[in-house]
Amino acid sequence: MEAGTRSHNQYPAHEITNEQRKQLALKIIRNEKPVSHIAEEEDVSRKFLYEQKEKAISAIDQAFEQKGQDDKVLFYIPVTKPWLCQVVLSLVLNGRSSFRGVKKTFSDVFGTPISIGTIFNIIQDATSKASIINSNQDLRNVGPGANDELFHGNKPVLTGVDIPSLYCYLLSEEDQRDADTWAIHYWYLVEQGFDPDYTVADFGSGLRDGQKIACSHIPCHGDVFHIIKILQELKRYFANRLKNRISYLEETEIKMEKAKIKGNARNLSKKLGNARIEKEKFHELSKNINILVSWMQHDILKTEGPDPKTRRDLWDFIVDEMKKLESIYSHRIKSVRTTLENQRDTVLAFVDLLNTKFEFISQSYDVPLCLLWELCELQRYSQAGAAYYNKEKKLRLILKHRFYYVQTEVIEAMNNVHKASSSVENLHSRLRGYFSLRKNIGNKYLELLRFYLNHTPFLRSENPERVGKTAAEVLAKKQHPHWLEMLGYERFQIAA
Repeated sequence: MEAGTRSHNQYPAHEITNEQRKQLALKIIRNEKPVSHIAEEEDVSRKFLYEQKEKAISAIDQAFEQKGQDDKVLFYIPVTKPWLCQVVLSLVLNGRSSFRGVKKTFSDVFGTPISIGTIFNIIQDATSKASIINSNQDLRNVGPGANDELFHGNKPVLTGVDIPSLYCYLLSEEDQRDADTWAIHYWYLVEQGFDPDYTVADFGSGLRDGQKIACSHIPCHGDVFHIIKILQELKRYFANRLKNRISYLEETEIKMEKAKIKGNARNLSKKLGNARIEKEKFHELSKNINILVSWMQHDILKTEGPDPKTRRDLWDFIVDEMKKLESIYSHRIKSVRTTLENQRDTVLAFVDLLNTKFEFISQSYDVPLCLLWELCELQRYSQAGAAYYNKEKKLRLILKHRFYYVQTEVIEAMNNVHKASSSVENLHSRLRGYFSLRKNIGNKYLELLRFYLNHTPFLRSENPERVGKTAAEVLAKKQHPHWLEMLGYERFQIAA
């Protein structure tokens, strides 16, 4: 070896570990000592020390650079054909995407083409599997049920929902909505165990007659919501008529003032007099209808209210008052009065059911039935108010130690009586978001949609028992696999 040269192993820098290199870089960054002094102590070159400093600063910059964090690979997905099928189903059902929207997503996000035909085939394959699952549904736990119809493309779609769980047991597009069509579906549901204590529906003749044909032992209660809607529309109609008459009277009075100046007031006097009479007539009509509607909505149709006899007496009184108003102005009032006259017992069926429950409580606790109805009516008042306190005090003195237990039973009975088909209306609102994507839906697509809605967890609900569970799980009271797994797919899971 020549004099003045060193072998590779003779350079001290090569023997320094990574930890020692880091400490050297920190010394320079902190400026603890001059670089030349550190180089002399460690027997390394200043060039070597500056290289360590640059590495440390580069690492710090990279650690605090946001873009570097965003670009970090979180996990890798094995993209297979079944996985892409899951993406298609998720876009169509979770994202409510159209077929062309799915095609565009594949092109933009995955950089791979997919045809409309392939998307259709994936949906059809899932539909076949969903139809089998739907046909094996167990409806023994359904009750009560809410049935209704909605229209898409001038065709009726028959729907049925279990009110407590929101499980959809019927979703079928038909050409007709007559009694025979409904009866066929009811027979099929009965074969699957459908036998609720009662159903709730509007006043459609086909729906009700079909239920009488197929399962006459199941009562069909009237939907309170539709009666309230009819009354609110009547109230709104006369409020608008009154506004119109007031505006017309004001315009006529302005014209009269101008006519007086010109000396032509006589020509408008009769017109002005008639306008004042019309305004007063509609003022009285609107005022009386507002009162009657308020009584019906807040005193008769609320669960928290008087006993069945009192409610029926109030109902008959309202019908009689409607007849008097009808003699003054029959338009709109006559049709509403006829509906109220014909549907009283159907709509108030929920009160009879509640009375039956109260009779059982009355026998169990040896309490007069009238006191249970007073407890029911007590729930109308605010607990912070004097009215509630006075009524509660009276009932506590009578019931004594039984008060708490009896009141708990009464409230539970009230909560378990369903008087409206709002659950099926809720289903309709969810369905319309899917129906709007297609001119023609067809029962095959509805089979898949019904399966999906029944096996997708509720993200939120007024009923805490539903949150995080599917309608099928709430109905069956047991857990189910994920809906994609039920269709035969293996879902991707991030490795632990």
